[in-house]
Amino acid sequence: MKGSPFPVLETDRLRLRSPKEEDVHHLLEISQDSDVMIYYGVEPYKSEEEAKKEVDWMRGLYMEKKGIRWVITLKGSDEYIGDAGVDKLDMKHRKGELGFKLVKKHWRRGLMTEALIQALDHVYDKMELNRVEALVDPRNDASRALLRKIGFKEEGILREYEFEKGEYIDLIMTSLLKREWKHP
Repeated sequence: MKGSPFPVLETDRLRLRSPKEEDVHHLLEISQDSDVMIYYGVEPYKSEEEAKKEVDWMRGLYMEKKGIRWVITLKGSDEYIGDAGVDKLDMKHRKGELGFKLVKKHWRRGLMTEALIQALDHVYDKMELNRVEALVDPRNDASRALLRKIGFKEEGILREYEFEKGEYIDLIMTSLLKREWKHP
């Protein structure tokens, strides 16, 4: 990964590319949408500087071999509409953790399914991961349905796993193994 060019992925409707400085404004906007961020576990960014730190983190994942995070754009446009990828990469055990978010006006159009299928193809085939995990809030019905749709299995509840907005919350551990991966 280190030293190799960032992989750009394409689907019928989407282009998944590397994060860049121009994404900062859109990350600031999406972080302030309470509908998008309700189950994301972070407070809204208060400044472009905070959003820039996320762009830097996304870039660093790939450069430091800790994961990969793509910016999702509509084909023919370079504007950020979301992001997805795998972090917490553990190559000894060949696993990582999936994360994703999408601007609300693009919900319920199958775009995130399309993006995740492409991303999972890459991490299983090119990065040779065996296991991809995703932690999801039990109240997040849309993300749970999306993960099930693409083949993730719910393994169990991690009780009071995170402290968010003044309270402890449970998370569901889900996973998808390479041998189970097939296009939905």
